[in-house]
Amino acid sequence: DLILFLVIDEFTKVINFAIAKPVRENLWRGLSAEARYEAKPIVDTLANRWGGGSAAFLVSFINRIMDLIGFGVVKENGERSILGFPPVLLLCMVISAWWTMVSADVGNIRRKIDAELKKQQ
Repeated sequence: DLILFLVIDEFTKVINFAIAKPVRENLWRGLSAEARYEAKPIVDTLANRWGGGSAAFLVSFINRIMDLIGFGVVKENGERSILGFPPVLLLCMVISAWWTMVSADVGNIRRKIDAELKKQQ
């Protein structure tokens, strides 16, 4: 389980540093220092709190659903697996893919905003 945790942690760091952080930091470009100072802690805190809370909820939800419908293979030690993988790993892969799409979309929105600002100048 420790190796699984480390692998998931590394995937999370890669996605965060490669995609999410640059897009998130790019959102603040063009704002005044005062607006950035006021808004950035609120947005970052809400995103982190929502991320942690939703991850805990989803792990619990998946475990309960798997118990209710009997989906997956139960190992000798009582753990379930889907296609040989722990459900948490599959959940993390889905969440990583979702965040990748969200980050790309936010980057697209920012690109459109920048293009519109250039037209106005």
